[in-house]
Amino acid sequence: MKMRVIYYSGRKKMSDLAEYLSKNSDEYKPDTIPPDYSLDKEKLLVLGMSKLTKLPDEVRRFCVNLKPATVKNIALYTDRPEAEAKEFIKLLRDGGANVLDTVLYVKPEFLSFKKASDEEKKAADEWFESILPQLK
Repeated sequence: MKMRVIYYSGRKKMSDLAEYLSKNSDEYKPDTIPPDYSLDKEKLLVLGMSKLTKLPDEVRRFCVNLKPATVKNIALYTDRPEAEAKEFIKLLRDGGANVLDTVLYVKPEFLSFKKASDEEKKAADEWFESILPQLK
């Protein structure tokens, strides 16, 4: 499956999960926003976000310009509250993106250097398997 994993976060746990989730794609390593390589007809974009509001202009422009021609489906994982995630998903959908309903909520950490636990990686695997039937 053609997919990419990208993230916007300074937290080790979020980048660790990006690395872990990218094992489902042998085409690319995870990347930050904005990515080094442009998106091109990706079936799935796994998007990890630690900040969902008051985004830097470059990140906000990248997110609102995610269109079905470049990305068919977007799956979100975040360490932010559900209310912020819903607002962010609305922003993406207003631009025409197909954002999957199932969001992976990661426990936020105050220590930015803490890695994802085995339990969190298992939850990420279960989440990933649960979103596959939702792909268009």
